[in-house]
Amino acid sequence: MKNNINNYSSNPKGLEEKEMDLYSLKELLSELSDSGNIFENFEKESMSIEKGILEQIGNFNSLLKLRKLSSEIKNKKVINDKLNTLHFNLNLLKNADSCDIKQIKNIFNLFLYNNETKIDNMVYELNDFKHKINQIKKHHENLLPKSLDNKLRLENKYNKHIKKLHSIHTRQKNAFISAVKLFLKLAKNHIKTLQKFKK
Repeated sequence: MKNNINNYSSNPKGLEEKEMDLYSLKELLSELSDSGNIFENFEKESMSIEKGILEQIGNFNSLLKLRKLSSEIKNKKVINDKLNTLHFNLNLLKNADSCDIKQIKNIFNLFLYNNETKIDNMVYELNDFKHKINQIKKHHENLLPKSLDNKLRLENKYNKHIKKLHSIHTRQKNAFISAVKLFLKLAKNHIKTLQKFKK
């Protein structure tokens, strides 16, 4: 476990230099929780297209893919729950007694081994979210009808949602980066304390 922590510390897999304290991280996670309805709203919007615009759409394959992606991307709201779990356990880790090996090990496992919240899987989830947003943008551009009025209406319909999804992804990524950096800092402090006890 110590080697795994050292590996992430020396090779943080492209994590940007962004970090918050636990209180600031909690505030950001609260904002993300409040924006959860954006996912449902986007799915509803993608399923509802006016008849006049629908008749002018030439690429129905992109429309089907767009609707499928909007349904899949709704699942990315779960990232918020996982980040809240990590934050809660960071608080436990911060206040844990270094002699309480069992509690510390359980928290380490959340970041390093748990399939739902371990670092590698969270990175994958965030990258997949970004990829799906880019795919949505691509298929949306393929949908645009020939009529200028309808084109503008469809652009307005999707662009505002795409911007909101980008904003959520960015905040999720920043929260995750901060959580990992805080975990590494706290974990190294506990390991140093345990090493002193062994001497």
